[in-house]
Amino acid sequence: MKKVLLVLMAMVVLGTVQAQSDFKGKVESATGTKFYFGPKFGFNVASISNGLEKSKFSFAAGGFAEFKFDPKASFLVELLYSRQGDGDKVNGTKYKWRMNYLNIPLMGKYYFYKNFSAHFGPQIGILLNSKTKSKNGGTEVKTDIDHTNTFELGLNFGVGYDFDWGLAVTARYGLGLTNVIDKDHYGDGCKNRVFQLAVGWRF
Repeated sequence: MKKVLLVLMAMVVLGTVQAQSDFKGKVESATGTKFYFGPKFGFNVASISNGLEKSKFSFAAGGFAEFKFDPKASFLVELLYSRQGDGDKVNGTKYKWRMNYLNIPLMGKYYFYKNFSAHFGPQIGILLNSKTKSKNGGTEVKTDIDHTNTFELGLNFGVGYDFDWGLAVTARYGLGLTNVIDKDHYGDGCKNRVFQLAVGWRF
């Protein structure tokens, strides 16, 4: 039974690898570029300017595709679910703003030394949901955040390193350019700030 399971697992792995190879080959043939894709997971240290006082530690997860049209330059597009917001503690009460985004970074990537690269480009953010939470002792209250903006425009810049065997590591800072909450209700300057440390796997 164990041998049968091992054979089945090997067939699934080989089939997946072959499918990935076929897909990669088709994209490279259609675009005339080297093509890499894969999953990505990272940790966020997020805050909101003109919001609460403390940063929020959370995560981001999704996938990426890279079109390498030159030995030193490529175009990188990602699709990431990203938890953001900030927090504070006042007179024993903890406050948190949780804002969940679907982010689409569109990055230029320049390999400035071997496998080291610099990244720069815009980001489109779509707000999926948002809540504020206050907690004091055993009492917790959650409410929706009113007057939020569904779409956000931001700017990302960072650095990365691609290992030859597939692992890719990136450190990035995201600068929100548009208000998280409508300025008529919360004032101007309420923008996302996110530092992200992430790893991905390049197929």
